[in-house]
Amino acid sequence: MNNTLIKCLIMISSLGVLNACSTQPKNAEPEGPAAAVQTRAYQAVGTVKEVDTKTTVIEIDHEDIPGLMPAMQMKFHVKDKALLEGLTTGDRIGFTVENGVGGMKVTAIQKK
Repeated sequence: MNNTLIKCLIMISSLGVLNACSTQPKNAEPEGPAAAVQTRAYQAVGTVKEVDTKTTVIEIDHEDIPGLMPAMQMKFHVKDKALLEGLTTGDRIGFTVENGVGGMKVTAIQKK
């Protein structure tokens, strides 16, 4: 092989390695498979419609949850049964819902 061809092959290989080693900025959203397994937390506000401590489910009539869903009434699984203690139908709450591989789950609740 001549020197020019060898230099071109080395340059092309180097560019491929540099491209493979580049990293996304810290604030970039994951793409592809990484996005599919990412868990995101969303803040929301709503009114308690039902509390089921046996199945650790809470039904909430919630306002829009930006980036996740429009306002609606629905049931959510709760991460920890203790979050349901002291809640009754009609309570106005702020809550955190995580959306990830296992689905949506309420991870924090605060009475308003």
